[in-house]
Amino acid sequence: MTEIVHAVISYLILLAEASSALVVTVGVVRAAAQFVQSYFRRDPAEMGPVRLRLGQSLVMALEFQVGADIMRTALSFTWDDLLRLAALVVLRTVLSLALEHELRLIARRAEVR
Repeated sequence: MTEIVHAVISYLILLAEASSALVVTVGVVRAAAQFVQSYFRRDPAEMGPVRLRLGQSLVMALEFQVGADIMRTALSFTWDDLLRLAALVVLRTVLSLALEHELRLIARRAEVR
């Protein structure tokens, strides 16, 4: 039974990491396409929404990565793993908060225009 749970969690970790990579890839491709469109229109006001959507993708990808790290720690619990997880969660949370703050600023600027 333990082997089955271990295998299922391993696949869930892989799924979370793949989801993170997919979210980043789709976000970057969309942002690049929208950047090119706004560049040729020469409308710098359109960059705010592009940055907002890209930032949202990055925040979501970080959430998937935190979930994968938590599941990975659950599989092989040691104090070193727990400390590593704590450091990763703190780092990713700080990054996520910084991105969310920047996204709120971008959204406010877009509302003003």
